[in-house]
Amino acid sequence: MTTNQTSARKMRQVLLGSAALSLMLGMPLLLAPQGIGLAHAQTSGSGSGHKGPGTSGSSMGQGGQTGVRGHEGQGGSTGTETGDETTSDKKGPRYGGGANSSKPAPGTTGGRPVWAKEGIPAVELGRLSVARAPAHVIDKASAEAVSNWTTMGTTVMTLTADGQPTLTMTVAQLYSLPADKFAQIVQTYYPSIVRIDSPLENLGLLKNYVSTGTSPLTGVTPASVADLVGIFLGSASDKTIPITNDTVTAIYTILKLPALTPEQTATIAADAEAVRLAILAGHG
Repeated sequence: MTTNQTSARKMRQVLLGSAALSLMLGMPLLLAPQGIGLAHAQTSGSGSGHKGPGTSGSSMGQGGQTGVRGHEGQGGSTGTETGDETTSDKKGPRYGGGANSSKPAPGTTGGRPVWAKEGIPAVELGRLSVARAPAHVIDKASAEAVSNWTTMGTTVMTLTADGQPTLTMTVAQLYSLPADKFAQIVQTYYPSIVRIDSPLENLGLLKNYVSTGTSPLTGVTPASVADLVGIFLGSASDKTIPITNDTVTAIYTILKLPALTPEQTATIAADAEAVRLAILAGHG
């Protein structure tokens, strides 16, 4: 046997011995790049999911990688969700309101209410502020007033006051009077008067009347349009806030009713103010 043959034989024995030892220990035969990866995986696996010496190097490596990825995924997900919850309350299309909201509030256009448009006087409205309610709310109030009027309008009132003659009339007859006469009777016989007090119902009836040109209250024959509008407006108003031309203009604009001439505006304002003052005096 030559020297080269002897060397080759010894080399084969060494390799065979190394292979057997590697199989016994679960170690890779060569420290090639792949072997380095498996060794690293084994180290990671033993740290996070090692179950005993019977686990192979490959299984340990996969377990280690899965464990590492799972841990990082949970950490990342928690951080991201927390961030989303924090920012979603402050900005973006999901935000529900506030100064940074991009969605206009109900009843507005581009964030500006209809009564804030140019041309509407800046006037204190008091109870008349309910005119800013959505149209369907005002229309519903009008319908309720009309429904109740079936009984209310035919109610016979026996009006008495100290030193004054007794008057007998239906509520429908009262609303058929000119606004100044209506105001006089309300002031004199206030405790005995049956009338519509709700600002929403009065404004709903006003809107109905002006829009249709027909009295929404059966049995009522208006002395004039200005008279009945004045009765509705004066009854709807705050007792302590004067009704002016600007008040009439504001209400007509908010309710989207046809514009009035200066003369019509002044007449309605005067009639409504007379009714307001009568209610204030009668109420005490």
